[in-house]
Amino acid sequence: MAKKLTLKLDFSSEYTLIVISCHLKDYRLTFFLNNKLHLHLSRIDDFIQEGHDKTDLNYSVYFYQCLETQSNFCLISNHHSDGKLIPTIGTIDYFLLIENEIPNGRKKELIKEIKTIPNVLTAYELDLAKVKNIHHLLAELELQFIENKNIKKTP
Repeated sequence: MAKKLTLKLDFSSEYTLIVISCHLKDYRLTFFLNNKLHLHLSRIDDFIQEGHDKTDLNYSVYFYQCLETQSNFCLISNHHSDGKLIPTIGTIDYFLLIENEIPNGRKKELIKEIKTIPNVLTAYELDLAKVKNIHHLLAELELQFIENKNIKKTP
């Protein structure tokens, strides 16, 4: 009898997920994040998920690769008129996904700065282990980053 091998992916140590609730359009929030956090987020191809009725749901994505810290920053919208990207946390408007581990002090500093942006209601770090199907979403996003030809590398 052959042994069954199971591949279990753990993204929790590799990613930080900061959730943002606000009344801003994606491009306005990106402008403020770029200014406050000294990022260079720029729009890339939308993240496309299949909806319940087999139609494509597009979610805006902004990406920045920091060569200095070897970290990737990705702002993703949670809204589409036909559904949420992650329905279990529907009150959240945007996700700031940071790839590669960053120190806790830096996380707190980022969250504090995000909260000072006008029209931002709240921002906090979300434990990836508590989000249902997040591993599937992260794997799909990673594939999109690899395939996307518009990603600009900025120091």
